[in-house]
Amino acid sequence: MKPVIVIDFNGALLNSRPFDEAHRQWFKMFSILLDDPSINEWADKENYFEGVHQVMKRYLGNVHKDAQLMFARQTFALVMVAEVKESDIVKDFASYLDTIKDKYTLALITTAPEGSVEPILEKIGCQYLFEIVFKSPYKSYPDKRELFEEFILKYERPLFYIGEGDKDIGLCRDLGIKSISVNWVKRGKFKGDHDIDDTEELKKIL
Repeated sequence: MKPVIVIDFNGALLNSRPFDEAHRQWFKMFSILLDDPSINEWADKENYFEGVHQVMKRYLGNVHKDAQLMFARQTFALVMVAEVKESDIVKDFASYLDTIKDKYTLALITTAPEGSVEPILEKIGCQYLFEIVFKSPYKSYPDKRELFEEFILKYERPLFYIGEGDKDIGLCRDLGIKSISVNWVKRGKFKGDHDIDDTEELKKIL
C-alpha cells in the first residue's frame, strides 16, 4: 500500500458551517415536532448529548438507549446532508489532494454518521478523492480515538493526519501518528508536528 494520509472532514476538507448549522437544525426540527421551543436551548450547551437523549425519550418513548442513539444519528445524517453545500468545500485543499492521490493512499476518517458521508462527498464532488472512507456507525457514539485505533488495526499507521488544530491533534500524539494542523478554516488551540496556513506550505511537507 502507498503511504497513507488521513484527512479530517470538519475543519480541513470542509468549513465548519454545515456541521454547526446541522447541529442547530437537528434541535430545531425536534422542537417543532414536539412543539417545544425550549429544545433549541440544548444546541448551545456543552453537554448537548444529554439533550439528545431527553429529546429521543420524548419522541420515541421508553426504548433502549441504543435505539435512541441510532435514530438520533440517522436523523442527524439527513439534516447534515441537506445542509452541506458545494461552497463549503476548501477548494484549494481538495484540488491539491487530487494531485497527490496517485502517490498516497488518501483516507477520510470522520465521526459524521455513516449514512451521511458518501452523499456529502458526492454532493461536493469529492467522491473520487479517497481510497478509504472510515466513518462512525449509527449505533456508536462518535469516538475518534476508537476510529483511529480500528483504522490502524485494519490498515496501518498513517504517515500523517491532516486536520484542524483541535483535540484530534492531541489524540494523534497519543497514538504515535504524525499530524499536520491546518489553519485555513480556523486557528485551533493545538498544533501538530507541522502547523500550516495554506496548501503551499503543505506541498513543502509532502
